[in-house]
Amino acid sequence: MNNIDAAISQATAAAANIPQDNANHNGAVATTSPNQGALAAGRPMGLDDAMAGAVVVDEWLKVNEHGLQIGAKKPLLEEIRVRIDLSDVGYSESVKYGNPATYRKTYDRVMATDGATWAQALSEARAVDPKARPYKSADINLELIDDVKLKDETVTAGTVLGHSFSTTGFKSFAKLVKQMTKDGADPSVDTIEVTVGYIEQSSNGNTWGILDFRDYKVVA
Repeated sequence: MNNIDAAISQATAAAANIPQDNANHNGAVATTSPNQGALAAGRPMGLDDAMAGAVVVDEWLKVNEHGLQIGAKKPLLEEIRVRIDLSDVGYSESVKYGNPATYRKTYDRVMATDGATWAQALSEARAVDPKARPYKSADINLELIDDVKLKDETVTAGTVLGHSFSTTGFKSFAKLVKQMTKDGADPSVDTIEVTVGYIEQSSNGNTWGILDFRDYKVVA
């Protein structure tokens, strides 16, 4: 069984175990999925459910092999100093397939963010690209510590930048987490200040960039 077959089996099993406590209450009606048969409605959504995957930012931080970019603003940057509340990181699993690329994401390995089951999303990905496989990702908020002067404007301290890791980008964040754990910090709840730069990557004639985290300190 390859990685995506295992992921599909895991997601199918997880979807089959969606809580059914309320299936017979409040007029709940069972629905069906082509991949897994009848699904009973689960418990009513709460705040945590509604906020899962919610990313509220002022701008998006992009990265390529030439540097960092805040939204569509220029010029590209070598590095920025930011504050990250690690308790606010949204961990996810994603899959990329097709050309142009389609991205599907889940925060619980049960349901994709587009409403399909995660098993269905993975099956659809594999139908287009047999080599498609899920990868670890996360959504992070990065608050600028200092003003950043650009060509035509200044992005002020306190601006919150969002970033979602690409297929290869999560490894740099995982390196930070491992270093924090080794240092006795708690990467699940600590707030840190850290310098964010970029690392150029290359493979099969293609080049791209990923974020690089260095010189962190715990501030809360």
